[in-house]
Amino acid sequence: MHWRVGAWLLGLTLLTASWAGTPTLQARAAILMDAETGQVLYAKNAHQKLPPASLTKIMTAIVVLERCRLDDSVKASQRAVNAQPSSMHLRVGEEVTVRDLLYALMLRSANDAAVALAEHTAGSVEAFAQLMNAKAREIGATNTHFVNPHGLHHPLHCSTAYDLALITRYAMAHETFREIVKTRSYIVMRSLNQEDLWMVNKSKFLQQYPYAEGVKTGYTNQAGFCFAGAASKEGRRLITVVLNSPQREADTMALMEHGFNDWERIGVPAGEVVGTVQVTNGEPNSVAVRLDKPLVWVVPKAQRTRYHWKLLAEPLSAPLRAGDPAGWLVMYSDEKPLLKAPVSVAHTVARQAHPSTPIAGILLVALMLGLVRWRLRGNRPRRARIYQKPLRG
Repeated sequence: MHWRVGAWLLGLTLLTASWAGTPTLQARAAILMDAETGQVLYAKNAHQKLPPASLTKIMTAIVVLERCRLDDSVKASQRAVNAQPSSMHLRVGEEVTVRDLLYALMLRSANDAAVALAEHTAGSVEAFAQLMNAKAREIGATNTHFVNPHGLHHPLHCSTAYDLALITRYAMAHETFREIVKTRSYIVMRSLNQEDLWMVNKSKFLQQYPYAEGVKTGYTNQAGFCFAGAASKEGRRLITVVLNSPQREADTMALMEHGFNDWERIGVPAGEVVGTVQVTNGEPNSVAVRLDKPLVWVVPKAQRTRYHWKLLAEPLSAPLRAGDPAGWLVMYSDEKPLLKAPVSVAHTVARQAHPSTPIAGILLVALMLGLVRWRLRGNRPRRARIYQKPLRG
């Protein structure tokens, strides 16, 4: 179901994207996604399977955040300590909280932290990878397969720009994740290695772009330089992914500027009155209808006038209660429907005491005419009778 919705959104929004100017990128694959609607505003090789490098750690953080308590203590194993750099230089038996390992994971991109978290969460790296893949399918990232929690190269470990954008969008809905990835630096608490406490965010994007919120750098020889980014401006959040780019920060900022400058959000908030509908036998004979959920879309600014809304109401008959279904509000591009949201009755409507149906009206008129005729006959003056006495002779 998720992949069908995703494919529909991608096809529809790529058609729309052709109306706006597009940036020139160096990345082998890239995508720009609106976080609220999931619309794809720009795509380049978005479904090509490529190694994701440390962008893998976004999914690692998701699984850990959903399954572990932040204050849980994690003991580092030999396998975690042996993880190749980047690392936070864990020592065997060292204890660090889940929270601090997550900061090391996302800021320094520590591979030993990734292994320690995976083993704590699922018992082993292999079992944790199964959780990662299950979560990817749930999110709709169907062209993704994880083998490990850190992203070091493996021939079967792959994803796509589109899938990684879905994963990043999902992660950015989590408050703790947002707090971690926007942090410039963090001091961890640990039981043994007191010489390595300072975790500094590797993302230059946070420093270079004023609306940046994170998210994650990545690099291996096979993957090249990668980045998944998020930025918010004037209430809008955009998600970007660039894979194998020699200028990942420049590509990311070009995508963000394209999204913020060339596209705008239009829509109607939930609860807003969007029209009135006639009610048969109602007192009153019409009722206001409200939008049940937000109807939001992102459109090219140059094409804004091509979009409009239309209320498609269902026939309503009294009595009605507030919240009763009343039809749909549909958004159109020119005359082509794009999406819709349900509307409902805003307040109760009572049934008329004497419904004014055609038959009832005819009977009422006939009754009134009969009464008038009867009264007219009753008020007509009677002729006087003349009695003559017979003549007597």
